[in-house]
Amino acid sequence: MKLLISLSVILSFVVSADGHEASEYKYEPDMNQAEYYIGHFNKGKDLEDLQNWYEKFAEWADKQGSTYDNMTVALLTPYFHNDLTSIDVIWANNWPDQVEQYAGLEAWVSGGQKLLESLPVTNHTVTSTTQMVVSTPDSIEPGAMMMAVYSDCNLDEGVTLRTAYDSYKDFAIYAKSVGDTVGRKLIVPNAGYNGDADFVRLLYTSSISAMGVNGKLYWDEIAESEAGKNLTGFSCSNPREYVGMSMR
Repeated sequence: MKLLISLSVILSFVVSADGHEASEYKYEPDMNQAEYYIGHFNKGKDLEDLQNWYEKFAEWADKQGSTYDNMTVALLTPYFHNDLTSIDVIWANNWPDQVEQYAGLEAWVSGGQKLLESLPVTNHTVTSTTQMVVSTPDSIEPGAMMMAVYSDCNLDEGVTLRTAYDSYKDFAIYAKSVGDTVGRKLIVPNAGYNGDADFVRLLYTSSISAMGVNGKLYWDEIAESEAGKNLTGFSCSNPREYVGMSMR
């Protein structure tokens, strides 16, 4: 089912796609923005070269006043993936909101483009997204290794994104009560996406080993719980798992 929810509806939550008032929903979503720069390494270049290029970007960003103070950056490389030839790396920026995102974009377009001459990656896809935060992992410090799993998800007939969010939030609260530390987001692409999913689900952990610990916890205590059985309204497929490094 093609994504039919307009950005203005997603951001305002005044009225959902089925006409329900926002007050009828259980939770008020925590929102942020993210940009995904997806590409291949140029000939002879690798992740170490991109990490070194990041230092040039960080030095430039630090000279832009407070513009980039609230932006985080992670570099993701595919590990468990159905087509390792399709992608080498993802540079992911997270922003608190669109105001800061586009202020950063303006600064970059106005004064940062010369840095692209030395970028060791050729991007083939750039996607802007709105993200609904369901749960957060343990704190991720710069330089830490992490895991991230993206899956394509579709809503069941008659289910809205807001209804699905409430259901997933209930699930995440229970999961946390039994020791779960997975970060969860529902990602709605705004531009640069041509897939058929209603949203993309992100699961991420603050370390590589935490993904395994949480996976075991899910099957041992959460999957067959009441909260697990009540998690309905959408289905997900095509999971892609990445090793990531937090840069800032």
